[in-house]
Amino acid sequence: MAHRQDVLELLRDDHRECERLFAAYEATRDPERRRLLTDQLVAGLVRHAAAEERRLHPVILRSLPDGERLVSEALARRAEVARTLESLVGADPRSPAFERDMSALMSWIQNHMESEENEVFPQLRAVLSRGERLELGAGAQEAKRQALDPGPGVVDRLRDWLTSEA
Repeated sequence: MAHRQDVLELLRDDHRECERLFAAYEATRDPERRRLLTDQLVAGLVRHAAAEERRLHPVILRSLPDGERLVSEALARRAEVARTLESLVGADPRSPAFERDMSALMSWIQNHMESEENEVFPQLRAVLSRGERLELGAGAQEAKRQALDPGPGVVDRLRDWLTSEA
């Protein structure tokens, strides 16, 4: 039987992975290593966003009194982040613009993690049973897998996500 993970734990683990990638990025000056870390970060963020948008946002809308505001704010921030991610995908990691965009992205991600872990996750933990969170976790895992499923069209799916309207 496959391990089932609580959706909140799954998304929190994604946050820790972002922190790990940011720390590795900041610890190196090698442009090739920075490019690799950035590509891993972009792919992870796309998967994370897919899980949130497909599985978590509908539950937030349905279950939290301020759910509409929380989702609306998340989608507005997503549009801003998508523009930054799009510029990072093809940029030279030695350029000042790349460094500026990475710094902005790091700041946004930190704020996103704090908001979710301190405001949203505790509210969801209070209104969802463990079984519901496990079921959502399975759905979120599937959404993450499908977001960048290797094979034909993965670059197109990434481009579509980065350029779609929030």
